[in-house]
Amino acid sequence: MSSKPRPASGPPPRGGENRRPAPPGERRPPYDFYVAYPCETQDDVRRIVGDHKEPYRELVWPHARVSLLAQGLTSDVKEFARSGHPRFGGGYKGLVFRRKGDSPYVEGVIRPGLEQLARLGIYPPRIDLQDLPPFSACIQFRFTLARPFYSRDDEEFYIHENPVMKDAVWKVPMMRASTWKGILRTVLSRQLPEGEASPLIARLFGQARGEEEELAEEGNIQGRFRCYPTFFDCIGLEVINPHSRKTRAGTVPILLETVPAGASGIFTLLYIPFDLMDRTEEQALPEIREDLRALGEAVVIMMRVHGFSGKSTRGFGQARLEVSGVDEPEGVVALKGVGRRTFATLAALSDALDLLLGTPA
Repeated sequence: MSSKPRPASGPPPRGGENRRPAPPGERRPPYDFYVAYPCETQDDVRRIVGDHKEPYRELVWPHARVSLLAQGLTSDVKEFARSGHPRFGGGYKGLVFRRKGDSPYVEGVIRPGLEQLARLGIYPPRIDLQDLPPFSACIQFRFTLARPFYSRDDEEFYIHENPVMKDAVWKVPMMRASTWKGILRTVLSRQLPEGEASPLIARLFGQARGEEEELAEEGNIQGRFRCYPTFFDCIGLEVINPHSRKTRAGTVPILLETVPAGASGIFTLLYIPFDLMDRTEEQALPEIREDLRALGEAVVIMMRVHGFSGKSTRGFGQARLEVSGVDEPEGVVALKGVGRRTFATLAALSDALDLLLGTPA
C-alpha cells in the first residue's frame, strides 16, 4: 500500500487560487488532518516521527505527531508506531522518552505550554488574599516527585493504552483540582474518628454528590476548601509487572505513560471561611485553627504517605521532603489579617501553621 500523501479532496479553501503558495519542500495538507498524514507503513511512521529522509517538516508540534501515530492501532505497524525499531528506537517512545536529556515532547509541548500558561497568568496561581473574606488562607509550594505520577487520561484515540492525564488545550501533564480535593478528603476522613460523618469534613469539602438535595435546607453545601490544578514539567514511561499470586512470577509487563520521578509541580490550596463572616474574631478563630491544622496534616500525609496518584499502592505519587516556593526559595502559608510564614520541607508545614496561628500544637 502506498505511503505517499493522499490528494486533497473537496472544494478549494476560502481565497481559492489566491492563497499563499507553500514554501519549497513543504506541502499543503488536505482538510482532514489524518487523511493528510496516513500511518499504514513503517515509512509513514518514520515520516511522522521525523526520523525519515523525507520527514513531514511542517509537523512542528510533537503532540500532533503522537496524535497521528494513533492511526497505527488499526494497522500492521501498531508496535512499530509505539516503540520504533528494537535497536534504533523511534516511534511514539522516541517522542516522549529519553534516558538522558529532554524528550521532544518536553521540549516542544510541555515547556512551551508552561510558558504560555505563565504569560496568560493562569499558572502558577497568584493568590491575592486582600480580595477575599477575612481569615482566608492559602498554602502554596513547589514539590518534586520522589516516585512517578500516573492519572489516566480520558482521551480514547491514542497510540498508548495508558496515557497520563493532560490538559485539553496545551497537552501538558496535569493533576486536576477535583482530584486533589478528592484525595485530600479521603486522607482527612481516615484521620478523624467520625470519618466522613465529621463536621470538619462537611465544612471543609461541602456535601458529597447525591446529598445536596437532602441537605440543601441546612446550608453550607459549598465547602471552605479550594484547590488549583497542578501542571508537571516532564513526561516519561514506566513499566509495571504484575505477579501471579500462585506462581509469584511476573505475568505481562504493563507500560504506563507517567510523570517521572524528579519532575516538579506546584500545589496551591485556598481556604475561604465565607460562612464565618458574621462572627467575631474570637468566635471564628477556633474553627479556623482546627481547619487549617487538619488541612496541613492531610497535605503532608497525602504527599509523603498516602500518595496522590493512580497505582498509589505501588508507591506511585509521592513527593520528596524538600519543597520550594514559586517566587521565593521556600513554600508559603499565609492568613489574611495575620501574616505569612515559610517552610522548606513538608515536615515543617505544621510548625509554620502553628506559628502563624499563634498557638502551640
